[in-house]
Amino acid sequence: MAFLQSYLPTFGAAKGRAKPFSSTAERYNQNTFGGRFRKMLDLTNPMHLLATKRQVLEARDRLKEYERSGCVVGVSDEELWAARSLTASAIHPDTGDLIPRPLRMSGFLVFNAPICLAAVLATSYPSILLVHWLNQTHSALINYANRNASSPLSNLDLLKSYCTAVGCAVGIAFGLATTIKTRLPPAHATAALRLVALPASMVAAGANCYMMRRHELVTGIAVRDADGNDRGTSRAAAAKAMREMVASRLVAVPPVFGAPAIVMAVPPVAALVARRPGLGLPVSFSAVLLGFGVGLPGAIAMFPQTGAICVRKMEPQFGALQDSAQPPVTELYYNKGL
Repeated sequence: MAFLQSYLPTFGAAKGRAKPFSSTAERYNQNTFGGRFRKMLDLTNPMHLLATKRQVLEARDRLKEYERSGCVVGVSDEELWAARSLTASAIHPDTGDLIPRPLRMSGFLVFNAPICLAAVLATSYPSILLVHWLNQTHSALINYANRNASSPLSNLDLLKSYCTAVGCAVGIAFGLATTIKTRLPPAHATAALRLVALPASMVAAGANCYMMRRHELVTGIAVRDADGNDRGTSRAAAAKAMREMVASRLVAVPPVFGAPAIVMAVPPVAALVARRPGLGLPVSFSAVLLGFGVGLPGAIAMFPQTGAICVRKMEPQFGALQDSAQPPVTELYYNKGL
């Protein structure tokens, strides 16, 4: 397990003084944005990709050993946290299968950032259509690889979601590019085309999220009380989770697609790139990486993974619930999803 210490982040936790390990409790306080942000940094950390299959399986085995005996001889709390982080990033929680590197959340930055940069820089119709198709295809594959395996979502629903996202992204990008090229002079059109990917990707992200989870608005999602007892399903909770999911998806887009355009428009940067055109690509790519590295975990961390909803805002049947101590239940909890 020593290999884990060589690259996994500790976020300032000194070795030997890490928080006592737990296989169920969270390492960081999930009631605060900072705690949720640190958890998402762990999940999306591209350094996880350096671990081999053998190392990932070894980390999983250490966690299983801990669950059986309550400790692992010769393994520190810090190493157990690192093993849990690596396992969560690489192994599907429902199926136990190893997720391919390009489809892991930790691989999103490495494999999707070049596509997003291409979307920002694309100016011709073929390149605009191609990069948006590639972007939505990669996103759809990530959604499929990290799906809830117990969900009733069918392959047909996944296909509909994919087609909707691709259609929205390609259609909006094509329409905006046409408008910009016909109404703006070439000097201004080149700069304006950098922003085409922003609205196209935002609409596609929102549409994809809705299509993936719209069935929940009819069937409802599971809700539990503070003791973890199942209290049935709620459409109101599903609607709240949907709003939070869509908001997170929309907020994740501007840092990635807006950052390059903003950075390149800053006068000193624009002047530098004008003098040295070869710097345009690395500057834009650095902006995309920064947007990904901060924007993606920040957007996911906007809302707690376990959301809460007041029973007064739910269906009537939840109004008279009582918990194990018999006082009325005023709040129920649901899994928001990623």
